[in-house]
Amino acid sequence: MTEKAYLSIDDVARHFGFNPSTIYRLVERQELPGFKIGGRWRFSRELLERWAVDRVSIEHLKMGDPKAPSRQQPTVR
Repeated sequence: MTEKAYLSIDDVARHFGFNPSTIYRLVERQELPGFKIGGRWRFSRELLERWAVDRVSIEHLKMGDPKAPSRQQPTVR
């Protein structure tokens, strides 16, 4: 079975282990990349993965971690 390219609020919440209300709050604050289709939020799996990597990098930089992942753009295949 193939993975969905676009995820719902519930899909994103399950993927990251958050409550759906947290996902709504993040997307309404424009802290999470998403868009609406027919009044429902949808999320690109690829953009969410980039968002997660960026969040980890930012948190490591805030803590002064010299092992923080690089901020290079992922290679698109």
